[in-house]
Amino acid sequence: MPKPLDRRERNREYDARRRSEKPWRKWYGTSRWRAIRSAQLLKQPLCERCLARGTVTAATVCHHLDDDKSTMEKFFAGPFASSCNDCHDTDEQRVERGGRARQQVDADGWPVG
Repeated sequence: MPKPLDRRERNREYDARRRSEKPWRKWYGTSRWRAIRSAQLLKQPLCERCLARGTVTAATVCHHLDDDKSTMEKFFAGPFASSCNDCHDTDEQRVERGGRARQQVDADGWPVG
């Protein structure tokens, strides 16, 4: 098991690498982003993926549909979608990493469609 100091050093290195590779992450903390997020969730208060599956779930995440966040203008321009936390953290992340979203299943656990 690594020593705590080693783990802290690795975490610092990871955080520094993440900041340099993804500078747009800091824009999520701006008042401009919070206003965009609020407007999107007011416009579409339900999770769009859940609605497509026939389930009504409150949206809590404003998700970028366009994955290109290379500039501040592109980051704030949209388009955006409303997602619940579960769909965003599971389906959207899978798709962004080149995978597929979860398959819809019926009450017996069999794939639908």
